[in-house]
Parts: sequence; structure tokens; C-alpha cells
Amino acid sequence: MAGRVFTSWWAKMSPYYAGAYQEMWVGLGVMTYLYYKVSYGGKKAVKGKPAH
Repeated sequence: MAGRVFTSWWAKMSPYYAGAYQEMWVGLGVMTYLYYKVSYGGKKAVKGKPAH
């Protein structure tokens, strides 16, 4: 049931989100990537952190 509701909602909203806000989604992805790089310095795991 939830899938059917989501499908009908997405059919109505898809042009709105995918078309009108395409630039916003790209910008959001770029900003998220930059935040990750600044916060973690590109390291997958922080080394030398105490285990206690």
C-alpha cells in the first residue's frame, strides 16, 4: 500500500523535483562532498584516536 501511495505521489511530483530543482540537487551534492572533505580531510577513518 505504501509503495502505491509513493508511486502516485512521485508521478505527480517528479517533474517538479527533477526539473525545477535539478540545479539545487547538484549543488546539494557538491556542498555535501565539500563538507565531507573539510570535516574529515578525505580520510576514511581517523587514525591515532584513543580507544577509551
